Amino acid sequence: MYTPPVIRKLLTFAVTVAVNYHSCTGFSPFQQIFGGATQPSTSSASGVPPIQVGNPNNPLIQRANEFIYAKSGFYSESDPEWFSDDFVFRGPYIGPLNKSDYLSTMNTFNIWKAIPDISPNAFGFTIDPKDPNRVWFFVKNTGTFTGEDGFSLGDLVAFPPTGDSLDGAPETFSIIFDGTDGNRIKSLSVGYVNDRFEGNTNGDGAAVGIFRVIGLPFPKGPGPFLRFSQWFGTEVYNVGAYSYSKDVPKWWTDKSTTRGAD
Repeated sequence: MYTPPVIRKLLTFAVTVAVNYHSCTGFSPFQQIFGGATQPSTSSASGVPPIQVGNPNNPLIQRANEFIYAKSGFYSESDPEWFSDDFVFRGPYIGPLNKSDYLSTMNTFNIWKAIPDISPNAFGFTIDPKDPNRVWFFVKNTGTFTGEDGFSLGDLVAFPPTGDSLDGAPETFSIIFDGTDGNRIKSLSVGYVNDRFEGNTNGDGAAVGIFRVIGLPFPKGPGPFLRFSQWFGTEVYNVGAYSYSKDVPKWWTDKSTTRGAD
């Protein structure tokens, strides 16, 4: 059967395009149109590793999600059974706190009562590529300062509810589990702001960001006044809320000796 030269050239061109397209994308043009991929693409740009994403079915990711919403003492009442005996909390300004001091601080603040609808809106859960017991994720706190009793810092400070809305900056959190059968929490880090221009917390995260919305004075940024305030509040006139602990598990002090806003 005779095929005109022009038609032969067009067919050759079409086949060449289809083969090259498939080799680059892993999909034929027909698969691209109808959505029927036979296998995931194994090709990528030179030197670019595969994208790492968290599996929502990972037991530690599920446990981290449950903890942050329902057990932490910040977004809900705390559950001491979830914390290991050598637990350490650390934030940009507060910490390190041992288990006892962390729970005391959370029970003093009772932020979840002052802001009854507070939510971390947690997202982006993933496992640390170098530590299989560590979960990283982001939060963007929201809520309304409507708690009937307002906010108090022991008997020292009391702020009545104002109805102000919390629109938090995006923050990075991480949880390290102890690797035991119970997978209790060994470490919690919070409050590391990713974009200080987002939200209405003046660029701060965690409790300090909430203090900005509530109206509780808190020195801005590390400095001598903040360090003195933390020392005085922790070691001289403590009301149950600690800026740092004097008795910190050795596993933590082996890697860091900083305290508070140091």
